[in-house]
Amino acid sequence: MALAPSLAAEAWRDSGVARALKATFAIIAILALALLLAGCAGFGNGGDRSGEAGGGPGTEGPGGRTARPDVSPLGPEGPAAYGAPRRPGSVGGTLRIGLLVPQSGGNKALGDNFLDAAQLAMFDNPGVELIIKNTANGAANAAQSAINEGAEVIVGPVFAGEVAAVRAVAAPLGVPVFTLSSDSSVAGGGVYLMSFPMEEEIRTIVSYAASRDMGLFAVMTPQTTYARRAESAFKRDVDAIGGKVVATASYTAGGVSYASVMQLDGKDFDALFIPASNKEGLQAIARLVRFGPPAPPPPKPLTEEQVAAGVAPPPPPAPVMRAAIPDHVLLGTGSWYEAENGSSGALARGLFAAPEPSAVASFAARFQANFNRRPTPNTSIAYDAVALAATLAGGTAGQRFNQSAITDPNGFEGTTGIFRFLSNGAIQRGLAVIEATGSGFSVVRAAPRSFQNVGS
Repeated sequence: MALAPSLAAEAWRDSGVARALKATFAIIAILALALLLAGCAGFGNGGDRSGEAGGGPGTEGPGGRTARPDVSPLGPEGPAAYGAPRRPGSVGGTLRIGLLVPQSGGNKALGDNFLDAAQLAMFDNPGVELIIKNTANGAANAAQSAINEGAEVIVGPVFAGEVAAVRAVAAPLGVPVFTLSSDSSVAGGGVYLMSFPMEEEIRTIVSYAASRDMGLFAVMTPQTTYARRAESAFKRDVDAIGGKVVATASYTAGGVSYASVMQLDGKDFDALFIPASNKEGLQAIARLVRFGPPAPPPPKPLTEEQVAAGVAPPPPPAPVMRAAIPDHVLLGTGSWYEAENGSSGALARGLFAAPEPSAVASFAARFQANFNRRPTPNTSIAYDAVALAATLAGGTAGQRFNQSAITDPNGFEGTTGIFRFLSNGAIQRGLAVIEATGSGFSVVRAAPRSFQNVGS
């Protein structure tokens, strides 16, 4: 049974010494609790902040995500512009232009598109005469024949492998060549690139990403020459803005699988760059990235005989492994500019750089009205090449086609936007930033109207 407390114990509890000790222990307990709470705060926002923005690549920021580097949009490239681009002007006489395109063989349809665009520009610029030469029989012979017939300018050829031969004929005679090839490596030595180089598209979209504070990037590429070139240009520009490529993955265009997406598992990034077209599995890989792997097929049901024999039913399929991928934005190149991509849920919110849709649609409508068919992509560059030659023809005799006139830093107005040439023959274009919305395309940043604004 319980013992009754002694009188001595009761006297001690009521003494002043006991009361003082109780107060002391209470104060110690309160201080200990405060220290414990302060220590816990050290693991949240109030403690060690070395992982927050500015903590350097590889450290962790708020919420466990990788710290974002400080990035800055790319500045203007090339000489400073001081005025508006030159608008198309009158020839003021006769100008003979050699047009070098395939007119037979497997590439005739492509050549016909460029020919029709060049003729449309000829209609718009009285005084222009086209000397049409078939490069299927040899580009060098075609160039020499056109020059012999009075061509002061060459538009073409279409393919990179033909450019060197044409340059060898035209350059010694001071005849500029405005090539329709998309390979930027062929420019220079009197050859000027008219196309939409992927390098310009990538530079524009990376700079835009920096303006939206995207600093960490991943790359997903098909195993093609185009994609390898694009990846190299993308990494160079990401480095230039102060960003970082934290993951790279690849896939086979003809055999897209979720194994490629698993290469991004656990990586932290703001944007994923996919330089591909639909022919190279763009939508297929984008669906896997966004929606995950397809569900495994259900097990085959037992037959009546198997059930009667007491065969155990097959087990359910194993859970499909899914990559841990952060919320991100897709980035692409002008190869995304296909109507079905605008309405693709897999590419929704994806961004790429290209001419403004309204300008492209306007040229396409004029082309169709004259030739009763839609132009193929980039057909407008042949129009611009002929219109440019007509504009330059209005200059001072003997100087109208020299390098100084061609590389005017203010550039020129084209049918789908402004453009200008650098001294190495490369082209710069004023491109818009376009978003695939899931129901079409939307311009999120308009194309510049002057090279005084490029890079801002």
